[in-house]
Amino acid sequence: MFVSLIRTVILYAVVIFAVRVMGKRQIKEMQASEIVVTLMISNIAAMPMQEVGISIFTGIIPIITLVVTEMGMSYLMLKNRRFRQLISGMPVVVIEKGEINQAAMRSLRLSNEDLFEELRKKDIFDPAAVEYAIVETDGVLSVLLRSGELPLTASQAGKDDGRDGLNVLIVSDGEIETEAASLAGWTEGSIRSALRSRNVSLSDVFIMYGGTDGQFSIIRKVPQ
Repeated sequence: MFVSLIRTVILYAVVIFAVRVMGKRQIKEMQASEIVVTLMISNIAAMPMQEVGISIFTGIIPIITLVVTEMGMSYLMLKNRRFRQLISGMPVVVIEKGEINQAAMRSLRLSNEDLFEELRKKDIFDPAAVEYAIVETDGVLSVLLRSGELPLTASQAGKDDGRDGLNVLIVSDGEIETEAASLAGWTEGSIRSALRSRNVSLSDVFIMYGGTDGQFSIIRKVPQ
């Protein structure tokens, strides 16, 4: 009994350390690869806890291997956009300018009930009030309301110009995010022209984001 207690405490500490190393994201915010690793770690840790005859290292070594593998995958996803898209997928627009994209919903296997439930959770009861609704790579629905549906602030009182805008990530770590940029009307030519206007080269950009109104912001890379 005492041996089982000690083994359980040790494996518990190892699992906590593993999860801590991988990050602090909640389950609903995890990517598919992170969920798989988390489930595998819990199953592996359970075996030596239940069976005293199994060496405790039978659980610890695979857990450490999984953590190292996940950290390596995360690093590759950070540095390689195509690899990141392969593993995590791409955000998908399911509502654009009040129109539901039925093909996108079918590809995501997202039912009408699921879509309306997610909208209701954001206090939205009419899809026509939505400018853009995007299913992120972690499955969370992000929503931008049309300008006429947005809450009025003191600075906006009497100044509504009727324009709707969408800000997107245009450049990430020196690479153009073609799909996202095109959603807001940005082309590779307009992106490079905007960078030249600020005397910034593409390779020096850490983050560039902009909107359909042509406005943009740039965050330069910090030398390592």
